[in-house]
Amino acid sequence: MKTGENLSGRLNVPLLRRAATCCLLLAAVTALANLGGLVLVIAGGVLPGWAITAMLLAASLALLLITRRATGGGSRTRRNALISLLYRLVVFGVGLSSLTGALGDLSATYHVLEPEGPNGCRAVAREYSFLFAGSGQVYAVGRSGIGTRVSSWTTDDGYEPIADGSYRLRWEADGGILRLMGGIDPVWPALHGVTCG
Repeated sequence: MKTGENLSGRLNVPLLRRAATCCLLLAAVTALANLGGLVLVIAGGVLPGWAITAMLLAASLALLLITRRATGGGSRTRRNALISLLYRLVVFGVGLSSLTGALGDLSATYHVLEPEGPNGCRAVAREYSFLFAGSGQVYAVGRSGIGTRVSSWTTDDGYEPIADGSYRLRWEADGGILRLMGGIDPVWPALHGVTCG
């Protein structure tokens, strides 16, 4: 008995294929959602959208590898070849999106801001600086831990006001107001609304 036949007898191959496809579709959805800004807050830490996409892509490829091994490569029909090509194109697009996001985050820092707002609403900031320019974004994170970008700013001389502690976050019943203080290096704009939907 071949190893592939032995494995396929112990594994539910169609279920694994469906799981691989679901992981890839979720990776594609998170890659698209990340274009609008997406973060996930877990246990006080921040997971950027590109990292979520990369993990789903890795899970999809691992499941696909297991199914291929279990079936010994599968049959080569025209339909299977077309599905394989489509799968590879989606994998390439999702992988490229995740890699681009990772490269864009090489010198970025994420901060979960204090205090927490009403109904579990949180504010998360991403700051990035390169040479004499700086920028930042604020995300509104609801109870689910999923946050979307709600505002952004730029700074002079690569200044990072959040990392410097030069901010105030005040919450009211309908949302929060984030105020950034620039000091010598200005921040544009200085006020940002944070509302969890």
